[in-house]
Amino acid sequence: MNNVLAVDIGGTHFRVGLFDEGGRRLLISEGDTSRVEGREWMLEEVRRRARDLVEKTDLPVKACGASFGGPVDFARQRVVSVHTPGWQDFALGEWMARTLGLPSRVDNDANCGALGEYRYGAGRGSDSMVYITISTGIGAGIIIGGRALRGRDNLAGELGHIPVSESGTICSCGAKGCLETFCSGSAIAERGREWAQRRPESIDRVLEISGGTPDQITARSVVLAALEGDSVARSIVEESARWLGRALLIVIRILNPDRIVLGGGVAQAGSVLLDPVRETMREFGSPSVGYSTEIVLAELENYSPLYGAAAMALDLAGQQETGSSV
Repeated sequence: MNNVLAVDIGGTHFRVGLFDEGGRRLLISEGDTSRVEGREWMLEEVRRRARDLVEKTDLPVKACGASFGGPVDFARQRVVSVHTPGWQDFALGEWMARTLGLPSRVDNDANCGALGEYRYGAGRGSDSMVYITISTGIGAGIIIGGRALRGRDNLAGELGHIPVSESGTICSCGAKGCLETFCSGSAIAERGREWAQRRPESIDRVLEISGGTPDQITARSVVLAALEGDSVARSIVEESARWLGRALLIVIRILNPDRIVLGGGVAQAGSVLLDPVRETMREFGSPSVGYSTEIVLAELENYSPLYGAAAMALDLAGQQETGSSV
């Protein structure tokens, strides 16, 4: 019996977990990500928490997998961040192997989330699956025949950066009109703040949940108000859902996967998001081009990338034992 380590470095939260060889989570240590403290602070948190977990098991820890919330060059095992200061071209895989003394592998959070749901969550039993994470930004991981599709430049699954409009705000990637600027958690929060600045009386419940300060409005506060029936909050979520529904049709038209799994914090809004998504897909769908792709919510919720990182570590441990290549 062996164990592995899994790390999930996100823009809002980070997690370090200990998993057994069956992919079951044994222990977890997690916290809030500090953008102010930067990369070195984050690396020290990972190092300290990983070593603490290793000390709590009597079984050998054979490998480590890591999910990173940003672009990753999988072949070179380097972070290729376009929006997170301090991580540009950082050899995270090498750092983990050297610091933890374990064979290590890193991938982006969308690919890890896809692998986690495919192995242990809502993607079980499917041959082809697309995992879409809707949180601060929007990303997607594509699994075909049990393997992640990354593309020539590691750009496969960059759903959030598909240009869908000639208008809109500048995206975190520097382009204009990206899907992410219309239906991500950041976009939902921004719409809420815009309403609070223009007509605060119309969005009083969102403001109340946010402590009365427009700058503190988040996607979560908008979604919570929408779930309570606040009309403006519901309209914000529904507008985002319409953009998402169109994007899902694009995914189905291009890949026609067995299943699309929706993860990330915004997806946990449930029916208030999914109902208008499905209505939009019916509205824009074709009567002559039908599809049987299932659209489901992630079973592992916010832990999908962590489970995917554990799956990578288990694969790596198995390869180390058999002497096979990556």
